[in-house]
Amino acid sequence: MLYFLDNKCISVMIKWVILMNLQELLLNAQKAYKNKQLHLALNYYLEAEKIINHSQSLLIDIALIYDELGDYENAKRYYHKVLDYDVNNPIAYYGLATIFDNMKQFDEAIAYYKEAIRLDEHYYQAHFFLANLYDEQKETMLAIYHYQNVIEQNPTYFYAYLNLGSLYESLNQDELALSLFKKAETLNTENHLLYFNLGVVYRKLNQIELSEENYLKSIELSTKHAFTYLNLAILYKDDKNDLKEAVKVYSMGIRSHPKVAVLYYNRACSYALLEENKKAVDDLVQAISLDASLYDYMKKDEELTYLRKTSIYLQTFVNN
Repeated sequence: MLYFLDNKCISVMIKWVILMNLQELLLNAQKAYKNKQLHLALNYYLEAEKIINHSQSLLIDIALIYDELGDYENAKRYYHKVLDYDVNNPIAYYGLATIFDNMKQFDEAIAYYKEAIRLDEHYYQAHFFLANLYDEQKETMLAIYHYQNVIEQNPTYFYAYLNLGSLYESLNQDELALSLFKKAETLNTENHLLYFNLGVVYRKLNQIELSEENYLKSIELSTKHAFTYLNLAILYKDDKNDLKEAVKVYSMGIRSHPKVAVLYYNRACSYALLEENKKAVDDLVQAISLDASLYDYMKKDEELTYLRKTSIYLQTFVNN
């Protein structure tokens, strides 16, 4: 017996096949993205767009991949496609903001972050990156407001506490900064910048042992931050009157950061105070080769007063 399908059944079957193809494309795209195969994921998503071109979530996924690939023009184009369907989509405005942020077009970025927040006042990621921009532009109070908003929306956002604490430290509100850093520590004990900041604020509060402890913890976690070595060495020199330990720390810093001029310069000052004149002059030569502006500073630095009278200094910097 033969069975014939009417048009309604055929239509249902076609839709079912299309749906299966769409689901397969989306699953393949997600798998490729998870495996960091961005171009392959993008191709799957673009094929899926041919089947369903009005899905805002699909358009956002495509925009995000273009953004990750550094193709900002196509990323913007797809975020604008989202806005063509829904002019009040805060994710699209946020996405556009991050693109302009990456492109260093900060006025545009601020405008889009603010629009995302206007549409969704609980969009804490937009608050966070808007705060970062305000911080960079020295709009400190606006940055504080938005970091506080992040914490209200997401009390476990580590970097909001870290950045807000740094702002309060810059305003010399050190006790408040300390409380924020200590809260951050309850959320993350593996961040070297947190312990650097704790070192800074403890020294300002004249808690030298705690400052030293936190600088050492920062270095233990990461050798990537040159100013941790600088600050710790200055602590040994100025607060503990231990020039030899300061020299050791500067030397550790220089091994990790051989192109950072201030490490050579400050080690030169410690060598000069120890009257190790040749080592001091050698470090000054290296520091000035990396940063010529230190030459004029060297000529009036009080810590180099004695060194400037020595024959090796005069032969190196005056008589040549």
